[in-house]
Amino acid sequence: MTTFVKSALGAIILLAIGLAAYWPGLSGGFLLDDYSNLQLNPDWKVTANEWAQWKLAFYGGVAGASGRSLAMLSFAVNHFLTGMAPWNMKLTNLVMHLANGLLVWALCRNLFRLAATKGPAPGDLTAWFIAAAWLLHPIQVSTVLYLVQRMEIGVQSFTLLSLLFYVAGRSRQLQGQAGARWLAAAMLSMLLGLGFKESALLLPAYFAVLELTLFGFRNASGERSRALTTTFLVGALLALAVFVFWLVPRYATADAYAIRDFTWVERLLTQPRVLAMHLLQMAWPSPESFLFYYDHIRPSTGLMKPPTTLLSMIVLAGLAALAIRVRRRRPLVAIGIGFFFIAHSLTSNIIPLEMVFEHRNYFALIGILLAVAGALGGRWPKTWEAGTYRGIAAAAILSLGGLTFMQASDWSNPLRLSNTLAARNFESVRANYALGSDWLSISGDDTSHVLWSLALKQFQHVASLPGNSMLGEQGQIIMLSRAGRPVPPEVWDQLRRKMMAKAATSQEELVLFALNDCRINLGCKLDDRQLQATLDAAVIRNPGSSSLHAQYANFAFNVMGNKNLAVALMQAALDIAPENPILRAGLIKFMLASGQVDDVRLQQELDLLNAANGDGSLDAELEAIRKLRTP
Repeated sequence: MTTFVKSALGAIILLAIGLAAYWPGLSGGFLLDDYSNLQLNPDWKVTANEWAQWKLAFYGGVAGASGRSLAMLSFAVNHFLTGMAPWNMKLTNLVMHLANGLLVWALCRNLFRLAATKGPAPGDLTAWFIAAAWLLHPIQVSTVLYLVQRMEIGVQSFTLLSLLFYVAGRSRQLQGQAGARWLAAAMLSMLLGLGFKESALLLPAYFAVLELTLFGFRNASGERSRALTTTFLVGALLALAVFVFWLVPRYATADAYAIRDFTWVERLLTQPRVLAMHLLQMAWPSPESFLFYYDHIRPSTGLMKPPTTLLSMIVLAGLAALAIRVRRRRPLVAIGIGFFFIAHSLTSNIIPLEMVFEHRNYFALIGILLAVAGALGGRWPKTWEAGTYRGIAAAAILSLGGLTFMQASDWSNPLRLSNTLAARNFESVRANYALGSDWLSISGDDTSHVLWSLALKQFQHVASLPGNSMLGEQGQIIMLSRAGRPVPPEVWDQLRRKMMAKAATSQEELVLFALNDCRINLGCKLDDRQLQATLDAAVIRNPGSSSLHAQYANFAFNVMGNKNLAVALMQAALDIAPENPILRAGLIKFMLASGQVDDVRLQQELDLLNAANGDGSLDAELEAIRKLRTP
């Protein structure tokens, strides 16, 4: 059998087992950030093959500082072809993941061949097993089947391509051949990766690991290249300067962490525990360990609070020391450990992100598998019969595939998934709230339905959990109001106590938005005095929140009938976020509806609104304003 035929057969088998393992999960629905980034965001929903719509999809991304334009454009293609059907979007995610599996296989083969020049190294068959293990590991399920994580899948597609191009370019240079085009392709892939997610910026650090272990910053003559060494040194100094002089002053502050239940010091102390947990999940992929929601994890407040903080630090320091020690004799071990740490370097740093997400291990898993392969080297086939080695590896792959199939089956139905996740993590606010919401939806607001009562108990349980989440109170208030039942005053009181305990995050703002929307647009019979008192408290506690000021303005206009207050509150919201055209449009509408029309001021605001409508995204707002101005 020729090498080409073997490679083609290996690729077909890899794609087939990957497709089979994840297939059940394609029938699942939307989840968590899918709603805000996809369902509630109209910008990416291309319905006609018109330049204006494609342009809006490309520039109208809502996730990430750069908009993640290529990711949103890929969703736009899905919508243009098949609408909002999640099955088709999940299939796109899966196809991208399968393609990444082939790229991992190719990268491992190249790295193994380079490592073989320095000592014992695995062969092509092990490279296939590593790619299959990465493709089928259960920790990948939540990345593949959670729609918005296409951003993670996409950025790692270009990361893998960039690494392949870099390895090819540097290998050619060391052989005295031209490699500049390959290195240019590596840089282009990094830039394209940024269209999916900012973590593409980590690529120079991955390149540095390859230089420290395999290439040695050498040129074709075998000598260290001064130009290459200087380039990486300058890059490292620039990265350090950005961290010290921009990231630290920006994020290592109480204000930056006002939206979180932990400080930046607590976040840094907790991340070693998180990374140690992920290492355990990789090594022992029990389905019960994959919780998706990790909001139950309490931050570390000291090295021994809890003791696993220090223990985790020791384990991670030991891994780092091992990588340094064996980087020449066992370069794959060092590469793997280096890749793992670099993959987590942004999300485990001082940026005030949430503590844990499984998708952060999508690339990091490659590192751990490489380290394991490097540690074993080429010893197994020499020690055992080749058939025994292959049998053990095949059994491991089949086990991982079975576990992933089970996980994907849990993701096949929203109610099944919420039941599974709530059962796995009774202390998770999000998991238990999601289950209560599903039960309430199935009950159809029928108070005689058994699931209606279970949903109420579930929301009461959520409200009793530690922390300041207001989701439990929100659920109780909305479901009781929709049913025409009185909301106990203590529920409102508890909601306000939690709200006053810390600055509002986007989740808390969404809680108040849901209550406000329920009263104004959905006909919920809320206690207006309680809701007004809640909005009062929210604005007082969060004077810098444009969203909460705008919500109170809508309540003042539509419920209280106090148009002057509505205008004043919307003006305050616009003062906080003057770049937000939706707030400007709202202010103009309130001004026209209230009769507070200063023609000069109105024209100024309209000019600013028109200037912000370069992509046509505000056409509907401008049309609504035009109708208000028409006698």
